[in-house]
Amino acid sequence: MALALLVAATSCTKDQPAPKIETGLGPTNVATINGAPLPESVFRYYTLTTRQKNAEQLTPEERTAVIEDLVGVTLLSEAAKKDGLLDSRTVAAQMELNRLQMGARLAATDYLQKNPVGDDEIKKVYDQNLPRLSGNEYKARHILLGSEAEANAIIEQLRKGKNFVALAQEHANGPTGPNGGDLGWFSADSMIAPVIDAVSTMMVGTYSTQPVKSDAGYHVLFLEQTRPRVPPTMDSMREEIVSAIQRNKLEGYMKTLRDAATVMQTGSTP
Repeated sequence: MALALLVAATSCTKDQPAPKIETGLGPTNVATINGAPLPESVFRYYTLTTRQKNAEQLTPEERTAVIEDLVGVTLLSEAAKKDGLLDSRTVAAQMELNRLQMGARLAATDYLQKNPVGDDEIKKVYDQNLPRLSGNEYKARHILLGSEAEANAIIEQLRKGKNFVALAQEHANGPTGPNGGDLGWFSADSMIAPVIDAVSTMMVGTYSTQPVKSDAGYHVLFLEQTRPRVPPTMDSMREEIVSAIQRNKLEGYMKTLRDAATVMQTGSTP
């Protein structure tokens, strides 16, 4: 939920500044439909969300087209009301959920605007993650087997001088078998821990002398190359870091609200 609210909240803060809050729909109308007013505030909001421009930027032709759109929406809504389509519990629940979600998005946006992310926070998160983003990258192959005994049998064949690629193509489980077990280049944050732990202790050009167990099975590894990993710059990660910090801020705010709330579940309803 926090992530969904964050996406909605950040999109609002990026695309446009917080609007001046005015209550009600306002006294000005752009048309009447069967005697009912079409508020200018609705016209303006519809223009902004559908045309991505302010009402003042519309040409006379565009203004007429937007009003005609809203006339159609209004007439269809009146027809739904006349036919009783708005009276069902499902529709009432949808409308109530829409109201709650809009309020939640507004609260999330307001909180993030009042608690902006500072440069010191960005640097702190970047520095904390720098070790994970640095280190080495490894280029390796593996032969994935279903049992430890099978893996030991492959290691024995490697000791006898058998070709690793050929053994992988013949015996390996999984999608990398046909290409000789090639795993490509990977780093600590893109590979499962057992494989990283194993290759980080191996010499280039050697294979693992013991099976490496993971949730996928038993691996026999061959380390082809290593190279230092160049970490991304803080500026290149700024947007990602800001999103993470905002997510944490919003989750903390929601926890504060939850801790202060009195919630009693009443069970399922028929």
